[in-house]
Amino acid sequence: MVSAVEYIETSSRPADQMRSTPPTQRKIWFDMHVDDLSDRDYWSCLATLWVTDYLAHERGWWHDHLWCNRPHRSAAMTPAERAIYEQINGPTILYRGYASAANSIGISWTDDPSVAEFFAYDFLSHQPGYTPDTAGIVSCVFHPTEVALFKNENGEREFIVSEPAALVHITDQMTA
Repeated sequence: MVSAVEYIETSSRPADQMRSTPPTQRKIWFDMHVDDLSDRDYWSCLATLWVTDYLAHERGWWHDHLWCNRPHRSAAMTPAERAIYEQINGPTILYRGYASAANSIGISWTDDPSVAEFFAYDFLSHQPGYTPDTAGIVSCVFHPTEVALFKNENGEREFIVSEPAALVHITDQMTA
């Protein structure tokens, strides 16, 4: 049986190989090659997965990969993104738009309330069963060590955070 996922070629960069893999196969490609990737390629490929494939619902997988001990995490960000990430030197208020309270916990947050509002009331409004009455925005204060990456694809100003930290912060708000 021939696999639809190609093996690593030595003549092209891993990130380019992954991008040329069909979107439905990119995570499989990454999982197959993760042990062969340099640290910088690991982070570059992981960032490509984040911005090109909607896999945010696989939060356990993301937690394992975002919070590993591999060095050069900065390779997942552009120079402009790194500059913003490096400015996080204290607790930061972040926002998350959700379609229902069940989705208020997640790893994708923003520092721009209007972006969270867009996700809550526009972008997510196409989901089955969506009603504006169940949508909303949650805000939490995150410590810099709880932020894995900053991505600014499509102007989202997206901070990818530790899910356990998000859970603690939201729970603290509910019990306060």
